[in-house]
Amino acid sequence: MDTRELTEQVLETWNAKDEAGWSAMFTEEATLVGPGGVRGSGPEMVTMFYRLWQDAFPDNQCRLVRIVGGDAGGVLEAVFEGTHTDTLRAPSGDVAPTGRRVSIPFVNVCGFAGDRMTDFALYFDQLELLTQLGLVAAPVG
Repeated sequence: MDTRELTEQVLETWNAKDEAGWSAMFTEEATLVGPGGVRGSGPEMVTMFYRLWQDAFPDNQCRLVRIVGGDAGGVLEAVFEGTHTDTLRAPSGDVAPTGRRVSIPFVNVCGFAGDRMTDFALYFDQLELLTQLGLVAAPVG
């Protein structure tokens, strides 16, 4: 399987709500990095990241925009869509459920060794997420 197909599998496993399958796609030493202080490595970090989003937005789906594959990694551009119905347990603090639906574009850069991820970096606009959740006012102008 090439890195493009592996990156696609990451997305498919996430959307299927297959925590065990998604977690199995990471090496034991895999590093995860994301906005808001999400930074760490190992199986506990993989589980924390998965639950952070799947618990707070249980109906979420990630809609594919494009995938670019390379020799040892892939880049995924997608849109995270879901309804905030449970507490978002972010490293910077808990966010109580708002009941609001969000549609947040994101980019994920993955590094692979064989058929497993060694690096997972997530990039998205935190202000856009907070605005769509109704926690900050929309910018004027």
